[in-house]
Amino acid sequence: MRQESKTIEFKREYTDDLKYAVVAFANTDGGKIYIGINDDGSVQGIQDTDGTMLRINHMIRDAVHPDVTMFTECRAEEMDGKTVIVLNVQRGTARPYYLSGKGVRPEGVYVRQGASSVLASETAILNMIKETSGDCYEDARSLNQQLTFEKATDYFAKRELPFGQQQKRTLNIIGADGTYTNLGMLLSDQCVHTIKLAVFDGGKKSVFRDRKELGGSLLAQL
Repeated sequence: MRQESKTIEFKREYTDDLKYAVVAFANTDGGKIYIGINDDGSVQGIQDTDGTMLRINHMIRDAVHPDVTMFTECRAEEMDGKTVIVLNVQRGTARPYYLSGKGVRPEGVYVRQGASSVLASETAILNMIKETSGDCYEDARSLNQQLTFEKATDYFAKRELPFGQQQKRTLNIIGADGTYTNLGMLLSDQCVHTIKLAVFDGGKKSVFRDRKELGGSLLAQL
């Protein structure tokens, strides 16, 4: 009897919800998604296999980031006299994979637990980033991918230096997988780190003469 498991998922027909399983398999140990099989393992079959496979390939390309297409394979198979589509998803090398509209945040990253695709914890996401990016903080992917660079753009413009996509890649603000790195986050307007300055009154560290906390892009803070 056919059953769903950590590496097997059944879908009666194609729906956009397929993307959750693709992300989860790519982030965990890989697996196969059978389109045209009911949850109980009975074969429903797919009529328009070519059109369905085309929709699946477009969905993977548009909905999942970083690009996971090289780790997926879609084919048609005969089962119980009916045609089903088998989508094979391998464990990717650029984990964590995430939904393009959500980013590298807990609400956009899925992993496989048992026969279910579930949201990953922030700890699990950070562990995946460390595994794929190494121990260098600046090179690791930023959890926030909704970054803007108004202050950095002004900084470069005042020095008559270009600051386009190519320069961001050269400076490693954008990593090899096309996502923003932690270095990009540090230079962005959304930088989460601050610099705190204080002047004490005489030798007493309990009395401040003046103090200030600077936020935003590190270029603006400096």
